[in-house]
Amino acid sequence: MIMSTEEVIRKIKEKAEECLKDQVDLLKEFASFDSETHYIEGNRRAVETAKKHLDVLGAEFEEITYENTGTHLLAVIKPENPKGRIILNAHLDTVFPVGFAKENRPYIKGDWLHGLGVIDCKGGVAVSCYALRILKELGLLPDVQIDVLYTCDEEQGSMTGQKVFEKIAPGADAVFIFEPGEYKENKPIPILTSRQGVILGNLDIKGVEAHAGCDYSKGHSANRELAYKILELYSFNDDEKGIYYNAAPVSGGRPNGVVSGSANMQFCVAGIPDWESYHECEKKLDHMGSHVNDPDISIDLSYRMLFPPQIYLEETGRIYKIIEKAAGLLGIEVEEAGVNPNGEDIYPATDANYFASYGIPALDGFGVMGHGMHTTEERVYIPSIKTKTELFAVYLYLLGCEINKK
Repeated sequence: MIMSTEEVIRKIKEKAEECLKDQVDLLKEFASFDSETHYIEGNRRAVETAKKHLDVLGAEFEEITYENTGTHLLAVIKPENPKGRIILNAHLDTVFPVGFAKENRPYIKGDWLHGLGVIDCKGGVAVSCYALRILKELGLLPDVQIDVLYTCDEEQGSMTGQKVFEKIAPGADAVFIFEPGEYKENKPIPILTSRQGVILGNLDIKGVEAHAGCDYSKGHSANRELAYKILELYSFNDDEKGIYYNAAPVSGGRPNGVVSGSANMQFCVAGIPDWESYHECEKKLDHMGSHVNDPDISIDLSYRMLFPPQIYLEETGRIYKIIEKAAGLLGIEVEEAGVNPNGEDIYPATDANYFASYGIPALDGFGVMGHGMHTTEERVYIPSIKTKTELFAVYLYLLGCEINKK
């Protein structure tokens, strides 16, 4: 029997309400054990936990494992004759060292579930998995291949995750990232269609040691050169574009009675909005590494792209309009967000940046809402689990309707 849109929305809401307790229990389970990036035992447990909740979807599982890193879980849901392919992405790792889970047990207080990693990004796993389960139970999954990818090293820049993206990204019609958002009462839910890029770098300085009292003039201070470089780095800050350079940590020298013979500065460049700006940052860094204030000192500067800028695409905007329609059917409000240095909120890079670098429409922010990300006060606003699950489930329903019209 064909259901009206109103009936579908009602049933999605009912099922999302029924699923909420299971989702909360899933998040409590995730938060009960350590899953720091590169902690193999915790990663293994997280993978098995996710598989248990995805299994009812009839997915074909592939585990992609990298030594000393862990396992990325890919679950493929493939209809007989798919009319396209989409990717759903979240990550299983957290920033909390081994032992923190035992010291910070999950608990509920009012409408808030407290626990390590519950918003970043286990909440995204709970939302994506159960949105699919709801559509599966209603027989309304869209006629597309759905690749569910839960990665294991996002918190360390997806160094091996990038290799998985290279494998599955080409040919996808869109990717949906289930990173969290900051909960703000009575405010629209931000859906991100662009994000800033990030550069990480390192500067090694080699000077000449000398006794600071007897032979000071024979020394060439690496620390003094480091001071020049720190000031030069901060001079690159661009308030208009929202691009900021930061030096940390810095170190140099041995005892204070010795002119320093070596120094080091690590740095990052955050808030890079587009590729033109990225190349401008490269030029500034290259110039910083091309000269010294003391000719008897040598420097070695290196840097790499941690996240490419996520560029807005026309197709991304079209998909956002469907999300907006889904929100309207649910009676909730969303807003398109992303690169806006003059805006109230800053949205740092995520794996959406990598996917977008393949020219694929990438939309982010489908995870839960909460506070305290990356801190021991991390907590999720429980009603947001249901809201976000409904939102993505309705989007999938509308996607199916769109496909059926073609």
